[in-house]
Amino acid sequence: MKINRNIKNCGFTLVETVIAMGIIAVMVTAFLAAFGPAVQGVRKSISYKEANRLSSSLEAELSVLRPGESQFTTAFEKAFTWIEGSVETAVGNDNMVLIYQYRGDPNNVREDGTLMPIAAGDNDIPGETFVIQSVVRRLGDPQVDEELIPRVVEGRVFYVRMTQLIFNDDGELEVSDQPGTIRGQRPPNTVSDHASYPDAVIAMQVEFFVMESSLVPYIRNTFDPDRPGKAVFTGNLAVRR
Repeated sequence: MKINRNIKNCGFTLVETVIAMGIIAVMVTAFLAAFGPAVQGVRKSISYKEANRLSSSLEAELSVLRPGESQFTTAFEKAFTWIEGSVETAVGNDNMVLIYQYRGDPNNVREDGTLMPIAAGDNDIPGETFVIQSVVRRLGDPQVDEELIPRVVEGRVFYVRMTQLIFNDDGELEVSDQPGTIRGQRPPNTVSDHASYPDAVIAMQVEFFVMESSLVPYIRNTFDPDRPGKAVFTGNLAVRR
């Protein structure tokens, strides 16, 4: 005797699929609500630490006159010149200010106090065979070509734009409408050079932009400082005489 068995398809119906998708969506939403703030908190913490390091490096560099910088008579003249030139928009202009890290040889110090760059090796020991050196350079500095090369440069390169802060009619500091020009805080505002600057402090807004590549050919020939993208950090600094 033959027994006929009805074989039923085991696939999901459209309604079942829609219900499953709805459940997954609810679970994803609940997950993001629970862990999203924690992830954002970590990102903010990392961004703050990075921005703090960058700001500290920039502030320190603008307050010191290194051996070999004979074109400046004082650290204030250097800072004045760097601030003015940092907003020049020509591609590959030598006055572009950069911040980055590279591998330095702790046993080989250059005239300007920074370490000679050293390429990564197979048996490297941090703190012994190499040290990570943070520096602020202008693109025209000769050291840039030695430091921004593969296996030497570490991490991202940041472009720095500095714009003076000027007191408005209400006595509040605001970003100058003349980037690349430094003026006195009180009328008459015209300043011809650092020597004629009448105030003790230059207040400025600093912006940090991440470059897509850390290599010199890209920075010199491709990166457009007139279209740097979105600033990863914006803050205020001041340099004194």
